Amino acid sequence: MKNTNLIIGKINTGKTTGVMFNELEKLINNKENLVILDNREEYYKTYKNELESNNYTTLVFNLKDTEKSNSYNPLMLPYKYYKNGKKDVAMELLHTLSLEIFKSDNPTSDPFWENAAANYFISLVLILFKEAKEEEINLASLLIMLNESEKKIDDERIIDKYFSTLSILDNIYIAGSSIVYAPADTRGSIISVMKQSLNTYCMREELLNNLSGNEIDLTNLPNKVAIFVIGNESLNRLANILIDQLIDCNKQFTFILDNICDMPKLLRLNKMLDQKMKSYVIVRDEEILKDKYGKFITTKFENIMKDNNVSNCKEIGNCDEYPISKSNNIAYFDFLELVKNK
Repeated sequence: MKNTNLIIGKINTGKTTGVMFNELEKLINNKENLVILDNREEYYKTYKNELESNNYTTLVFNLKDTEKSNSYNPLMLPYKYYKNGKKDVAMELLHTLSLEIFKSDNPTSDPFWENAAANYFISLVLILFKEAKEEEINLASLLIMLNESEKKIDDERIIDKYFSTLSILDNIYIAGSSIVYAPADTRGSIISVMKQSLNTYCMREELLNNLSGNEIDLTNLPNKVAIFVIGNESLNRLANILIDQLIDCNKQFTFILDNICDMPKLLRLNKMLDQKMKSYVIVRDEEILKDKYGKFITTKFENIMKDNNVSNCKEIGNCDEYPISKSNNIAYFDFLELVKNK
């Protein structure tokens, strides 16, 4: 096959257990780093032991069963770039991350609220990057900041006091000032949108624990690594964020994105295809793919396999050895204390 491959086939035509299982065995023999979207856990159950017997490190971001997952902090890759002076790269990563969280797949939704929430999210994250300790960089700190920012000290909102210390050319100010100084009703609606989205992740104790550690460290991944992403319908935007960041990080991967149409629109898919990163995108229906990504998306693939019934399918394995989530001591950034002492 070529670098960018699209496999189209209805259910039970062998596109996974026939075509992709055979391809995966070749990729393992070639010692390629792997990212596998595996919502049905077919690849993991079948190939986890074989990968490890071939000296692969296997990592699992499991949103279906968060007690059987490695930890992954979605803020850590942009934070490391920010601290290393690559602030434009950090901003691009934050922009994609924020849109994955707040952007709706509904084409009739008003983009104003989503874009405003994304911009304010970026502004608050940048405050974290600038002011917080590394162990305090997490989504829970962000939600606490969002709640504290509207409180008042001496009849002045905390967020106003902080913004009064910034240059108007500061990235924090540029990203957040239009929301900070918006009319109260508008600002309240934007904050409500943000809280609703962030609560989805922060109210789940085990998930929040996994999002505060960083075993899947995208700045320090081993050679010969296979990263499995197991989605959950209500949490799949987190799966998208990890895949986006793996596309953006400085390591070469082969991507197997099985049943990608079951996920929200992946914002970095076009980059992956335009840069001809080695990839296999597997879908049941070509028209659903076009509806989600545009009618010309199929032209970006160098190779298309369509409606091939495969007879020599491999049986799905039964490996049930998953990582056990480690307990992380979650530290939170105290925005109120910072502003009091400024």
